[in-house]
Amino acid sequence: MEVLFHFIFELIKISILASIYTTLLLLVLSVIGRLKPNSLCNSVKQNKTKFWLLGGFIISAGLLVYMFTYWGNHGMGDSAKVPVGHFKEVRQINGTDSYIQNSDGEQLGIENFVFGNSWLYAETQRKFNGGKGDYVVWDLQNDHWTFYKTKADYLMAAGQNNYPMPDRFEEFGDHYKRHWHGWRFWLLP
Repeated sequence: MEVLFHFIFELIKISILASIYTTLLLLVLSVIGRLKPNSLCNSVKQNKTKFWLLGGFIISAGLLVYMFTYWGNHGMGDSAKVPVGHFKEVRQINGTDSYIQNSDGEQLGIENFVFGNSWLYAETQRKFNGGKGDYVVWDLQNDHWTFYKTKADYLMAAGQNNYPMPDRFEEFGDHYKRHWHGWRFWLLP
């Protein structure tokens, strides 16, 4: 049910954004039409309503398609996603359980993490990691996980490989807000 409400909200937001973008485009083309009376832009003045409806439909369709791409999909309902690079993402369900999933479909629960330069560094959910290790480093480009059993093991590897320290790891919500809020929230679906 949450997904349905979120989808309806997104459709309303898309229609509002498309109306605004089409109106701005119509204004720009009208100004260009006044400056260059013999241009194609001048013909927009005679068919403003038709242009606005057709333009709004095309922009709405484009925004709807964008909403389901890797760059625009932030999750629906009680699920959320943050893209981390190389078409990989960190996901969260019910606002509590964050996890990563490799291309083989294997999932791993994580708590705090940091990412950058084709790598993701995370503290695993100890209850659900299957004894693999308390820390994981995900090579996003090659889709390979490297586990470290303890914090001491991770700290030793961090010193040797220039990994970020665990005190720099952040919760999913911090990454989500940083990525999806601001201009993305106001200008995209």
